[in-house]
Amino acid sequence: MLAAGLRIGALTGPEEVVQMIVTLKQGADLCGSSLTQRLAVRFLADYDVRGHIARLCAHYKTKLEAMLSALERYMPEEAEWTKPEGGLFVWAKFPEALDTEKMLPRALSHKVAYVPGRPFFADGSGQNTMRLSFALATQEEIEEGIKRLGQVVKEELLALPLAERR
Repeated sequence: MLAAGLRIGALTGPEEVVQMIVTLKQGADLCGSSLTQRLAVRFLADYDVRGHIARLCAHYKTKLEAMLSALERYMPEEAEWTKPEGGLFVWAKFPEALDTEKMLPRALSHKVAYVPGRPFFADGSGQNTMRLSFALATQEEIEEGIKRLGQVVKEELLALPLAERR
């Protein structure tokens, strides 16, 4: 990864597979940004890519650790979350009765956002899950955001019948 959100990549593999993927990609967005692609080529030619990746890994590791630590402090015991070994997201899961799509307006009113999990599930399940990003927020913003989100989740759980809170 050169930078979060850059939206370009490289692919190797059998020619037929590569061509199918290229066709699908072109159908999705016609063409990637020429400027972004040129900048990436220049960067790859002129800089220590391995060193860059090592710095990015260290940078995002501190953000991930900040998020995991905040989740431990502020989320209720009914919450579960992943401890990813890669990527820029943590997945959180709550009791089945807690619908993260319905909870989102309350979270937004507390100035905190997440992506409800349901759209990521082909079978339509996942209503009690969410995707949390640590890519752009500072460690301080992560701390405050998870604190606010934890309060919203606790309020939502308290509004559920006791039997549905687990």
